[in-house]
Amino acid sequence: MNQLYKKIIAIAASGLLVFSVYFGSFLPLRKSQAFINTMRNLNNSPSLDEFKKAISVPLDLPSPIGQEELVRQAASVVMNVINQPNANSSVVDDLLSYVSRYYEPIISNGTGMSFGQNLYILGSMNEIAFVKTNQPKYLEAAKKYYLKSFELGPKRPQPLFGLFDIYRMEGNVEQVKAIAGQILSQWPNEDRTRKALSEFLDRGLTKKK
Repeated sequence: MNQLYKKIIAIAASGLLVFSVYFGSFLPLRKSQAFINTMRNLNNSPSLDEFKKAISVPLDLPSPIGQEELVRQAASVVMNVINQPNANSSVVDDLLSYVSRYYEPIISNGTGMSFGQNLYILGSMNEIAFVKTNQPKYLEAAKKYYLKSFELGPKRPQPLFGLFDIYRMEGNVEQVKAIAGQILSQWPNEDRTRKALSEFLDRGLTKKK
């Protein structure tokens, strides 16, 4: 092999190494560090707009990997905020719209090892939003995401317990019984589910009288 070919191969290898380090290490590291810094200083955001602006900084940084994980963590932060006693309907609507924008391409992709977890988180956020606002659109959204998560893992506890909540909120007696039956068949000592089922059925009987 002559010297020219050797130089070409060496340059190509060096370029590939720089490319790998930049996209595989530098960008993801910069993104994760920016998110950590944002979380440390999040309490300094006095308004909702500044809160969203702060979180958007790391989420908008380009990186071939890491976006899904940070969106999931951001969603957990949003869940904590909307679950606060002082979170009103406008705050809930604003924050769910905000985080859903980042989740949309992830859900549209429809794949990934954590796809079921992403669906569950979206279901949980919308369930909390329904409890806070009593808006039917959030109940429907929560049900949709829990059902999709259930389809991916019909024996996983998260979608099962999520659907158990949703069907009780809907007053769907048959589905409540079905989901409770599956939960108790998988976890016979799950006394909270047994108690919740009994209370739900008792309320139904009381209404009929």
